[in-house]
Amino acid sequence: MVDINQIITTNFQNNIQYFEKRHPLLFQKLSAYENAVENAHYQEQYALLFENGDFDLYNKKTQNYLYKKEPQKFVSALTQSSNFSRNDAVFIAAKELEKEPKNHEMASIEKFIFFGVANATHIEKITEKLSPKVIFIVEDDLELFYLSLMSLDYAKLAKNRELYFSIFEDEKEFKRSATLFLEAAFFHNHYIKFLQHPSFSEEKLKLFHTHIATQSHFLFSYNSILEQYLKPLKRIEDGFFFLNIINTSLPKIPLLLIAPGPSLTKQLAWIKRHQKSFLLLALSATLPILEKHNIKPDIITHMDGFSRSKKHFDALASLSFVENTPLLFSARTPIEILKMFHKKDIFLFENGTSFKDNFGNFSTFCAGSASYLLSLVLHAEEIYLLGLDLAVDQESFQTHADSYVYNLQADKKESQTLSFRDSLIQTKGNFQKSVATTPNFALSISAIDEITQGLKSETQQLFNCNNGAAFEDIAAKEIEDIEIKKEYDKEELRATLLTLFREKSEDSLSKKERENLHKQREYATKVDSFLEQILQEEIDSKMALERVVTTIITELNNENETLDLIMQTYLKTETPQLFDLINIEKEKEIKAPFEKLVRNLLTITRTYIKGLNG
Repeated sequence: MVDINQIITTNFQNNIQYFEKRHPLLFQKLSAYENAVENAHYQEQYALLFENGDFDLYNKKTQNYLYKKEPQKFVSALTQSSNFSRNDAVFIAAKELEKEPKNHEMASIEKFIFFGVANATHIEKITEKLSPKVIFIVEDDLELFYLSLMSLDYAKLAKNRELYFSIFEDEKEFKRSATLFLEAAFFHNHYIKFLQHPSFSEEKLKLFHTHIATQSHFLFSYNSILEQYLKPLKRIEDGFFFLNIINTSLPKIPLLLIAPGPSLTKQLAWIKRHQKSFLLLALSATLPILEKHNIKPDIITHMDGFSRSKKHFDALASLSFVENTPLLFSARTPIEILKMFHKKDIFLFENGTSFKDNFGNFSTFCAGSASYLLSLVLHAEEIYLLGLDLAVDQESFQTHADSYVYNLQADKKESQTLSFRDSLIQTKGNFQKSVATTPNFALSISAIDEITQGLKSETQQLFNCNNGAAFEDIAAKEIEDIEIKKEYDKEELRATLLTLFREKSEDSLSKKERENLHKQREYATKVDSFLEQILQEEIDSKMALERVVTTIITELNNENETLDLIMQTYLKTETPQLFDLINIEKEKEIKAPFEKLVRNLLTITRTYIKGLNG
């Protein structure tokens, strides 16, 4: 006869030891729950009862049993519903295969997510059936998870596999946990199977879906990153000024950051009327709109490293509109754009590279968040955000201001696959409870929040004046409520800025910077030799290929952040396809795809070395 009390006691003791050792933050959360119950700060809502051969959950308030006293029947149904199909209950967390295989069954399931623990015994049964190597367990109710420590031995479940948890977490915490899960054995991210317990809400599934669509390696291809990250060296060779952004402070004038979001159209008249009372920092994308309304910026920022962005400048009636205006451009800016302006007015900054030492280096997801970051780093004390909606127009569902070159119409239809730039999701609104945004904008909202948290000083005042997304620690403020102070001589202001930026700029590498460049070459050469050795290995199984990919990742130890980022982007983009193809077609021939993988990494390394050599 089964001694259920002994099982409960053993499970609980094993789990407490496991969580204290392996998941200390979750252990602290469980301890806090225990203390809250013991001190009558929290009244328990559920009772875990053993009914007809398995555990059931009794809700004390509703007096209902979750499994209606037939837990084995429900657990059996959940277990039966979980399968090896790649068409059922899966997240696609990598780019699709160009040619879909005919076989829709996976040979093995490497990663699995359980949304909701309930009595938790289904977790054990499904794990026995599918044998995933990496498991993510998500539960919003801390009491339910605490009770599951009695019904499931997580320590035993963790043997020969990795467990990740998101327990009683808010959206931000959940994203961090989801990232850890996605990073683990990322080469198995193509199809991630999941089970949503019927009692668990859709919220975290939607968040995970969004998080997948906004993974950083989806933004740019590794080839693009490689090309962009070598550009600063060419700009140094060409004698362009590089601004030391961390050692430069703007004049103490209220700053309007002008971006091309939907709100800009409605704010133009106000900006024109009060432009002399602010330092206008405008994204290059807004220039055609501002020129049309005779609003001249005092600083123009540009981030895009691709030639397509030349459209922003080509759309101007005359380049004289920006004459004698400081151009604060990314060092990735295409040379054909830079040649449109006087070199004396151009001041470059690095984003993603650090060829200039202690000049400031950052990497963010869009021109809006980058310009916001710059305004903070340059010590602007009073910042107003205009046109930085990071949400669609709530009536027309357009992504940007009417005359913006790349304005899109967001897709209002729900879809199993999220489009990065035009699918709609909900986020907290600045002037309303929630607003519709896109996965693309959601990534930038997170970037804005992180920038504020990391860079905002106590003396800086920040205001969000858009009918768009809310930002953490940035006060909502209607544009009509902004206090208008004194007016400034704008020509004098721009001349002052040009002088300031020139004083804080350099157009060559110092001795120390040249030594750092030499170290980067040495590291890249070492990685090249390592890859050549890897190429000689005998690869005859998926397990051996996993070991090689893991070894390559381990070897990339951040001696050179740029090269490591490019190679990791390649691996995160390409390896899930490779492993999925092997998994679906049960491919026996591993050597050819393995050699292709390593040779592509060698091409990246050698292209990088060539770029460093000039």
